[in-house]
Amino acid sequence: MAIQLTNILKLGGSVITNKQEHYSVRYSDVYRIALEISLAYNKCSKRVVLVHGGGSFGHHTVATYGDVKSSEAVSQVVYFMRELNMIIVDALHAYGVPAIPIDTHAIFYRTSENDLQCFCKPLEEAIEKSVIPVLYGDIIFSYRGPEVLSGDEIAWKLSTLFKPCRLLFASDVDGVYEKPPTEGIERKAKPLDIVRLSNLEAVEFSFQGRADVTGGMKAKLLHGLRYWHSGIAEVLIFNGLKKGLIYKALCGKPTPGTRVTL
Repeated sequence: MAIQLTNILKLGGSVITNKQEHYSVRYSDVYRIALEISLAYNKCSKRVVLVHGGGSFGHHTVATYGDVKSSEAVSQVVYFMRELNMIIVDALHAYGVPAIPIDTHAIFYRTSENDLQCFCKPLEEAIEKSVIPVLYGDIIFSYRGPEVLSGDEIAWKLSTLFKPCRLLFASDVDGVYEKPPTEGIERKAKPLDIVRLSNLEAVEFSFQGRADVTGGMKAKLLHGLRYWHSGIAEVLIFNGLKKGLIYKALCGKPTPGTRVTL
């Protein structure tokens, strides 16, 4: 019997929140996404790990303090990220998805060798019981003190645990562009069908989605250079704001976007 793929779905912060407004949730998109995950869960994929970004909750709070070194900054980032996390979990529950919140800061630690360690046994047990863990970009403790751990790095790290796996990055853009998209009807840039991690210098990363404190599109791909392994069946960056694409991606159906290869 073939081993079932685990879908690791990262929801970008700009997909679930309005980054231009502090602590503002895109409720219509959150509930539409929850419905699509519910449909996929019931029809084709019960092995799902969900990770979401900080959007206008995490990034704004970090920016308010300038860094995350103070105890007040740590507690405030954790507070607001847990609030956003529960909004996502509640939306999933509304559509019957057995999702559980997982506090990122409680299971990850960065060592002096820059190794991201995870006490991930609870995640493994949840997946085996067809329960969907919901993690998020967060503050974690490291040998240097508190630091920000992005949802993108969490997703890549988890890919080393759940093998084989499909890594799905739902962004607010259609994929990775070779050059910044141009405005107007005369010439619109199209996303690349494939981007190779070994040839990232060919990509101009300016304006690839909205900038944030965790590095945006470039950082997303650079994590791939570190965590890539043979158990990754597919890496796809696509537009999570377009209706139906999250469902298609989770079910392995043809989904427009950029495939990432080594």
